Amino acid sequence: MGFFTGFLGGFAFTSSVLYVTVHVHRSTRIAQRKAIREQVDQIDWLVSSSGAYDRHNLPVDIPRRRREELEAQKQAEPTMKEILKQRWNTEVENLTRKAYETRWQDIRDATADGWKAATQIIKRE
Repeated sequence: MGFFTGFLGGFAFTSSVLYVTVHVHRSTRIAQRKAIREQVDQIDWLVSSSGAYDRHNLPVDIPRRRREELEAQKQAEPTMKEILKQRWNTEVENLTRKAYETRWQDIRDATADGWKAATQIIKRE
């Protein structure tokens, strides 16, 4: 395995591990934030003095409209899989757009110039 192949393989592996780690950490933080907000809302609802007697006499069954609103809120919250999938798709889209808009002749010329410069440096030594 050559130096460049090993270097690029190590770079790709390290960057992919860091990428996945950062996104897993971010999704965990989002889930914790949602859980904490739900708990704070429940505590505020329990602690508030207005309507304490009324809450004791609340019916157990949730009205259909409120139940539909809660289900819509649960469906609107993306899962970690959906977040990672969306980020992957945007990155692939950006790379594809960049590859489509790139002038390959300019890259070929720049690579040829770089190769010539590198061979000149090596031949001097």
